[in-house]
Amino acid sequence: MSMIGYYFRADDDIVQKLKEGSGGSLFDESNEDRLMCVDKAWHAIHYTLTGEVWGMTKEPASWLVLGGEPVNDEDMGYGPARLIEKDIVKLIADALTSWDETAFRESFCIEDMIADQVYPVMDNESEEEFFQYVWANFAELKKWIQEVAEAEENVIVFIA
Repeated sequence: MSMIGYYFRADDDIVQKLKEGSGGSLFDESNEDRLMCVDKAWHAIHYTLTGEVWGMTKEPASWLVLGGEPVNDEDMGYGPARLIEKDIVKLIADALTSWDETAFRESFCIEDMIADQVYPVMDNESEEEFFQYVWANFAELKKWIQEVAEAEENVIVFIA
């Protein structure tokens, strides 16, 4: 079973409905334009930004993948969805501005990912191909987060 990382942009009304358990499915067709998928790259993105397997630092960029508080008790596949409130989304977006491809590449180390069992990297993985996969997903997510921050919306993050 795959572990896919998802991000959902949510205004305050949607957040309130989700907290009450009446928000419906985040995967509804009507929500397609609000949903962002980073495929299996979520863990490698987190590791590259933080150097941590599961931990977070005080830097807002580290809150991108594992940050936020559970929005409700619904298990999305690998735990509950977590809410990153719009003021924190803005901090994250600002922190990500310095993460260009060069900075990301400098922090990307496939040998460390293999040693620390970062999902989904495997022993025989091509470093360049895996880097390009992770970078492409991160670059798209970075742009999306900046758009969400500009719209002053919240983010719901979950692994399914």
